[in-house]
Amino acid sequence: MQRNQRSMPGHPVLLMVPLRHTTSRVLHALRSTGFETRTLDAAPDVLDAARAHTLAAIVLDVALAGPDPRIFLDELRRTAPQLPVIALTSREQREQTVSLLRSTVDDYLTTPFPVEELVSRLRLRISDHLSVDRTVLRAGAITVDTALGLVSVAGRLVTLSPTEYAVLVALASRPDQPVSQDRLATAVWGQPKSSNVVEVYVGYLRRKLGSDRIRTVRGAGYVLDG
Repeated sequence: MQRNQRSMPGHPVLLMVPLRHTTSRVLHALRSTGFETRTLDAAPDVLDAARAHTLAAIVLDVALAGPDPRIFLDELRRTAPQLPVIALTSREQREQTVSLLRSTVDDYLTTPFPVEELVSRLRLRISDHLSVDRTVLRAGAITVDTALGLVSVAGRLVTLSPTEYAVLVALASRPDQPVSQDRLATAVWGQPKSSNVVEVYVGYLRRKLGSDRIRTVRGAGYVLDG
C-alpha cells in the first residue's frame, strides 16, 4: 500500500546478508527511507553487535546462520529477546524457516523479493515495538496503523488499495458496531454512493482480510469482527 510512507529515522537495522551487488540496492532503499543500516556476514559479529548496540531489527539471510539456524536464533534471542528478525529464505526452505520464527515478533521474505516489501515489513515490526504517539486501530486479528498506513492480519502485512484502506479505516473506527452503507460512502468518497459500489469494495476487503472478518447485518450495514 503506497500511502503514508514515512521515514523512521534513528532506528538502526543490521543486515546479515551476503555481500553482493544487490546489497547496495537494499542499503540505498533502507537509508533513503530513514533507517540507519550496516552489514555483517558472520554470526559471531552479529551477536556482538546485538550485545553492544540498541538495534531496531535484524535482516537475516538464513543461509548465513550456519547449518542449524535455530542455534544462532536461540543465542540471538538470549542476547536481545525483543529484537525483531526479518528472515530471508528460499522458497524451498520457507516452511523450515517459518517454524523457527516468533509469529508476533519476527517475519520473513522469500528471495528474490521487492525491496519495497522489505521496507514495509521492517516498518511493521519496528512500529510494533516503538512507544510513540500514533493511532492504531484494532479489531480481533486486524491491526491498522494509521500513522504508517500499514494493515496486518495476525501479524502478516496485507496490501490494500487507497480506497480499500479507507473503507477498512471507516469500519475499524467502529469495531463490533454496524456501519451503514451511507456512512461508509460518506467517510470514503465524501458523498453517497450506490450500494453496489460499497458492496464491491467490501468484497475486495473480504478477499484480502478473510471472508469471515466482515459481517453483514441486514438493514444496519457491515461489522468488522476481525
